[in-house]
Amino acid sequence: MGAANDLTRALLDVLRGVPGVRPATPSSRPEATWVPWDLDALAVDINDDLVHIRVVALALPLPPILRRAEAALRSALDESGRTSARLRLVVTDLDASAFSGGNP
Repeated sequence: MGAANDLTRALLDVLRGVPGVRPATPSSRPEATWVPWDLDALAVDINDDLVHIRVVALALPLPPILRRAEAALRSALDESGRTSARLRLVVTDLDASAFSGGNP
């Protein structure tokens, strides 16, 4: 596995620990579990100067959730040596649970 794959895994591990968001993947259906790779990795694009992560919001309000996610992900990027890489979080969807839940 290459450095980009290792960084993708590390970023996904961090993101999974942030309440209120999840990686935006093409399918969250249980039938997709037969796929032999981590579909969540499709939510992460890594270039030399930009890390682009697509997420689905599971809770509201968005600003504090995204700030927590950004801080956690930025820390992981800095630890990986990509201190100058820009981080872009894009909310691609809002899960229905965001309207019935409380603050994460």
